[in-house]
Amino acid sequence: MGTDVELLLVPAVDADEAEEALAGAEREIARIEDVASRFRHDSELSRLNAAGTLEVSPDLMRIVTLALAMRDATGGRFDPTVHAAMIAAGYDRTLADIPADGPDAGAPQPGGGEVVADPGTGRITLGAGVALDLGGIAKGWAADRAADILGMAGSCLVSMGGDIAVRGSLDGEPWPIEVEHGGDTATIGLTRGGMATSGTDRRRWRRGGEQMHHVIDPVTGRPSTTDLVRVTAIAEDAAHAEVWATALLVSGASAATEEADRMGMPTVLVGSDGHTTSVGGLV
Repeated sequence: MGTDVELLLVPAVDADEAEEALAGAEREIARIEDVASRFRHDSELSRLNAAGTLEVSPDLMRIVTLALAMRDATGGRFDPTVHAAMIAAGYDRTLADIPADGPDAGAPQPGGGEVVADPGTGRITLGAGVALDLGGIAKGWAADRAADILGMAGSCLVSMGGDIAVRGSLDGEPWPIEVEHGGDTATIGLTRGGMATSGTDRRRWRRGGEQMHHVIDPVTGRPSTTDLVRVTAIAEDAAHAEVWATALLVSGASAATEEADRMGMPTVLVGSDGHTTSVGGLV
């Protein structure tokens, strides 16, 4: 999935069972990558994007169904149909392979594309010209599934490029997770659920001399011009945290503060001026 993965387990089982749990979690992440990566031409998602319609596995159906539900829940600020916008912005390969500066960006590609996911038939059908990018939500989903496996063997933390899923405590205390806060770091403790960070300040490149990043505003079809550079959100699982971190980032500081407070979603907002705010009940 183009990111580093860390699996931490405090076992409540013997060493052999713990090793098997770790191996099982690693296999599960690899399996979900085979299902949902847009950078693997042989993945199930790539085959769906190429064909436009496909009878899919239960996993891809679940991830796509969740992504569509979250598109509705966020009012379109998170949208799995931004694939064309990602390509137009130059994110047409893994980040490590994107040239530092390329040709001018393509025309804006707004989201809102038609997707019909029918769990009854197991078929997903895409509208004309629509392709899916499950990116962050698939990464969060994989972290959650790996944590479910490890959680049967003890207390665990799974980190996939900053998408974190936790099951249980660390020696009776919450798992301590550092986040950047006001030029320094703050420690947030988790015993269950997920945390994710979305930002515009690290995954950057240039197209025709113009700065680009991977957080697309589905309304404009271009990289977001939000006044936030980073958002860390805590939710019931890593997949939901990933979605809300992105949606709140696109919203901008004022709207994100209001929404996080209204939802009671613990969130850290980092503005383009470096100012950091804890909202949503996070102290």
